[in-house]
Amino acid sequence: MEMNNNKPFYTPEEFRKLLRCSRSLCYEALREKKIHSFKLGKKIFIPASEVDRLRQVADDNASSMDNDNSILF
Repeated sequence: MEMNNNKPFYTPEEFRKLLRCSRSLCYEALREKKIHSFKLGKKIFIPASEVDRLRQVADDNASSMDNDNSILF
């Protein structure tokens, strides 16, 4: 599936593929409100700004930690 990086919102499936995390980790982070999201009916949407935020967190962690295996959420 090709991702359009200009999308304003992502589904959890698209989001997890962008961040290369497991389905269970993604939904756990959503349940625990570690990822901002909203629902329209039964569908969950994650703002594109969350991808940017988590990538920034990863970049910050990578630059401040050596061989630590901490996760983003």
